[in-house]
Order: sequence, then structure tokens, then C-alpha cells
Amino acid sequence: MKTKIISYISTWERRDYQAGIPDEADAKLEASGIAPSYRHICKAILKNDVALKSLGFSRQKTDSYSMLKKIEIEARNNKNERIRSIPKKTKNDIQRV
Repeated sequence: MKTKIISYISTWERRDYQAGIPDEADAKLEASGIAPSYRHICKAILKNDVALKSLGFSRQKTDSYSMLKKIEIEARNNKNERIRSIPKKTKNDIQRV
């Protein structure tokens, strides 16, 4: 969480706040993500927002999730291959029966 907060501050300092981000900003601007403030960071910490989604960060996908997705995709591809390998019945085959 510490690295994300440092990243948040440095990103805003690179954008337009070279002197540092303010302690407070307009609440509407903070909520929409247009203006940074230390108050907004504190609110995220107090809400126990570990992923800091309220500051604009997204949750990191775990290795387990990506492994599960690979297994699902492989299973789906194998199922499609099996369906394609089944010979299709023609009209002649149906009439013979």
C-alpha cells in the first residue's frame, strides 16, 4: 500500500503539483479523481481500502487467477476441437437408416 501511495503522490506531482499535493481540495473534485489531496489518501486508508481503488488503482490479479483462466481456455479449446472432429451426417446417411 505504501508504494501505491508514493506512486499516487509522484504521479500528481509530475502532472501539475510540483510543490506537492494540497492537504485538502474541493470534495467534489476529490471524489471524481480530478484533484488530489492528502485528505483523500487518509479517507482511503480509514476505509481500509487495501487495493486503493478509491484513488484510482485496480486490484492485482493473482497468479492463481491467471492459471485458472488458462485452464478454462484450454478446456474450452479442447471441447471445440472434439466437436469439430465428430463427422457430420449427410442426407444420404440419414436416408440409409
